[in-house]
Amino acid sequence: MKLIVDTGKKQDLSASQVQLYDNKLRSKISGLVSWSYSPVTGELVLDLGDAKDVELSQIVESLKTASEATRIIRLELFGMLREWEG
Repeated sequence: MKLIVDTGKKQDLSASQVQLYDNKLRSKISGLVSWSYSPVTGELVLDLGDAKDVELSQIVESLKTASEATRIIRLELFGMLREWEG
């Protein structure tokens, strides 16, 4: 799972600022695999790896089981859709 956010800041970071930011992100976001930042756009990409994808899939499957459903039709998350066929 990758999450791309707008930091609202557009600035070049020095090596020491990158290290401080890395430490801050890793202390606040468990499971952070990697991250990148664009000083041109102010976008921060947080890569949480496949583990979060699997975790979300497991939640969906457990909801399906708990509701005694026969199949999953659609998942809506922040206005985005994931549809299942069949």
